[in-house]
Amino acid sequence: MAQQHRDSGSKSLLVLGIIWLLGAISDRLWFALDRSVPAWDQADYLTSTLKYLQALQHPQWFSGEWWTNFWLLSTKIPPLAYILTVPFLQVFGTGGDRATLVHLLFSAILLASVYSLGVQLFNRQVGLWAAAICVLLPGLYRFRLQFLLDYPLTAGITFAFYCLTMWKASEGRRKKEEGRRKKEEGRRKKEEGREIKEDFPHSPDLPLSPSPNLPLSPSHTPPLSPSSFFWAIAFGISLGLSILVKHTTVLFLFTPIVWLAVGAVRQKAWGRLGQLTGALLLSVAVFGPWAKTNWLLILTGGKRATLDSAIAEGDPGLNTIDAWIYYGQHLPEHVSWPLLLVPLVGLILYWRRRQNSSSIFYLNSCRWLAVFWGGAYLINSLNINKDDRYVIPYLPVLSIFLAYCLTLWPSRWGRQIRWGTIGLAILAMLFHIWPLGGAFGHSLVQIISPGNSSYPYLGKEWPHPEVIAEIIDREPYLQSTLGVLPSTPEINQHNLNFYGALANFQVYGRQVGTNLKDVPQDVRSLSWFVTKSGPQGSIREGIKKAQNAAVAAIEKGDKFELDKTWVLPDYTNLNLYHKRVQPVEIQPLNEGRSQVQLERVTVAAKAVPGVALPVTYTWSGPWQQLQSGLVLVTWQNQQSGDIPPGQTFRILHDRAIAQGTLHPGMLEADKFAVGFRVVDRTAMLPPANIAPGNYNLQATYLNRKTGETYPINVPAISVKIEAEPLDMRSQAEPGNEDKDPGNEDNTDKPELDLVTQLRAMAVNLPKGLPGLEPVFEQIGRINQYDPIQDYTVQAEQALEYRLQQEPNNLELAYALAFSRVLQQNVKSAIAALEKVTQLDSRNPYAYAYLAFVHLYGWHPKAAETALKPALALNSNLPEIRILNGVAQLMQGNLIQAWQDLQYLKKLKI
Repeated sequence: MAQQHRDSGSKSLLVLGIIWLLGAISDRLWFALDRSVPAWDQADYLTSTLKYLQALQHPQWFSGEWWTNFWLLSTKIPPLAYILTVPFLQVFGTGGDRATLVHLLFSAILLASVYSLGVQLFNRQVGLWAAAICVLLPGLYRFRLQFLLDYPLTAGITFAFYCLTMWKASEGRRKKEEGRRKKEEGRRKKEEGREIKEDFPHSPDLPLSPSPNLPLSPSHTPPLSPSSFFWAIAFGISLGLSILVKHTTVLFLFTPIVWLAVGAVRQKAWGRLGQLTGALLLSVAVFGPWAKTNWLLILTGGKRATLDSAIAEGDPGLNTIDAWIYYGQHLPEHVSWPLLLVPLVGLILYWRRRQNSSSIFYLNSCRWLAVFWGGAYLINSLNINKDDRYVIPYLPVLSIFLAYCLTLWPSRWGRQIRWGTIGLAILAMLFHIWPLGGAFGHSLVQIISPGNSSYPYLGKEWPHPEVIAEIIDREPYLQSTLGVLPSTPEINQHNLNFYGALANFQVYGRQVGTNLKDVPQDVRSLSWFVTKSGPQGSIREGIKKAQNAAVAAIEKGDKFELDKTWVLPDYTNLNLYHKRVQPVEIQPLNEGRSQVQLERVTVAAKAVPGVALPVTYTWSGPWQQLQSGLVLVTWQNQQSGDIPPGQTFRILHDRAIAQGTLHPGMLEADKFAVGFRVVDRTAMLPPANIAPGNYNLQATYLNRKTGETYPINVPAISVKIEAEPLDMRSQAEPGNEDKDPGNEDNTDKPELDLVTQLRAMAVNLPKGLPGLEPVFEQIGRINQYDPIQDYTVQAEQALEYRLQQEPNNLELAYALAFSRVLQQNVKSAIAALEKVTQLDSRNPYAYAYLAFVHLYGWHPKAAETALKPALALNSNLPEIRILNGVAQLMQGNLIQAWQDLQYLKKLKI
């Protein structure tokens, strides 16, 4: 009998493997023929896989800093799906289709979990039919053919639910064993009782066993089974891993977890409750390092992904019936009519003849599936942002129920019904993923399986690789940022960025031209743009005016020239524009160089305070020193000893050579043996309080990798700063634009380098929230221009060097702390802010910044300590009291936290 059971199990696993293999062959054939480009989210996720591939080339497993940077590669979206894709990229190479090979792994996990759930809750027959249905569900195969997180999430949630189900079942097995033990003990005691009666026939009856109505004594409390510990641990790990795929895992598993927890409390099964609690804590240990590193961005990004998206897409409000029946209405699209109706008819027929049926109805199993599915449906309906793909993780559990209902058909024709239903589902899938039968075939399949089809694109290839190759061909030694103005599924910032990442991350795509007042700065800051004729895609109404202004400045202005045009498969044109005068030019020399030299400086002879001053530096030197070099440039007043108090006597212009954009590209190593010349066109900012006079140039080279420094010989040149004329005062603030942001004259103004812009923003930090508002407005914009935010590292390294020379310079200390905060480097930011509090000890906001970073790093006690001087200085500042309230809340001091958080009402944002 045992041998027969094993043979049956082996045959079932063989059938399960065949189901997986047939699905894999179908998917890989589809990908082999598809010539489409990834859309927005797909391309963004593919780019993330390349980032993790790059990071895992040289891992430093025992370095805390490396792990922090590793988790920071994906700040808002959990990274496990990307990480699991890396081995496939290492083996099969990079590319969108190759990345989808990881879906073979997720399909194996999903089908194995569904089959195992079917066996555990019902029988092997149900498990195999459920696995087959999973392959054929439109809601699953549509997303199996795209590189999105929803399919990996489905596999992760289903596996975690399987582990939770096995843990739940371990209690049932323990109770059965305990029941058998009690029966045997009762039988033994009865026999002992009969023997006593025979020996002592007149003795009174004694209770030889506890009454069934009385609880067992603590000494008789059955122990937890070893299998329950195993499955609790498995559930904790699988739950944590699933959250590391996508944090919406909790929307699906919340209800079954609460259901079991409440059941344990009602039964006073404290051991079981402890196991469940331990499993949840174990899951936190799994996803905690990533969440702890990025928790603030997760919260802020969650608002954008839910509320903002829902408003923009016009999703129904929660006070309408449409919000609660939305996913119910889309269920036929997820499942198809045959797979939905035929099983339900089987259930109805079984229910009508249940008295005469020999089949067993698994009520408890169906109830457990209903707890999962019903809870997931209600919680996802409660989410204001609706999309079909958000709920596909509940489809595998639904497939188990549908498979069970299929087996309830009467045995006379049940086999034919099941195979006929699966056959219809296979035909529907084929018509949905292949253009069979043309328009007639599409109309026909909509009858039995409504919803969008997922045909492979078989037409002319899109020119994304050619666009990237053209930019690299024109600028082989530079990293470029491409401004992308259209936003269609085929032409958008994400997929152009992905193809740039495939080219060794030499080109980055970024969407600009979305804010009308920022258009002039967008145009000045980037050297490459793509525009498109015809429909512009998902450009929201609020930013169309900005996009039109950007397109006009690029196509009709005199700053850009058309580099190349491609005719797209939709018969529109894609235009690549290049700035006529490049901010950075680099060319190889015929001879080598031993050190960096400043060959020439071009700058206006006169300038005024607070107004950007164009300047061009021409550097030369060996490639390694140029690429790794920071130049600490100081324009020093010749009469610095006579400067009155309150005025500054220098202009700082520290930054990386070529603004940190030198890139080796795909060139051979011997190409870098010669020297190079770099022409660096930028602008510097004379401080608004700078003293009039003549300013001479000084320069020091700082190697970013080694820390080596040496003075640079500079040409004899000076700039005369004049007293500010009256007609220039309106322009004294950096970044101040004309009232008409679309005015093309704005594009003639010089653009400051990003390090200078960072230092200019840091000046506002001592003002608290009023000073932070303009900073927040600008950071997002300039981060688009430097996609890797290298300017923050440049600023940090330059400011560290300056502060070694001037340890009491408060302005530099604030700027250094700001640069570290932008890098989310908690430890070094705390050190910088502690220095700020020493230099600016009478400013409560300095302590507030320090406390905030402590809270970000989950150091509530240290935050409370940091806030004590601020409370002594001004205990009524809402910002200080709110931060103190958060610190108290994180420490569990609820009463004090409640009192301090009342100041939220007084906060003006």
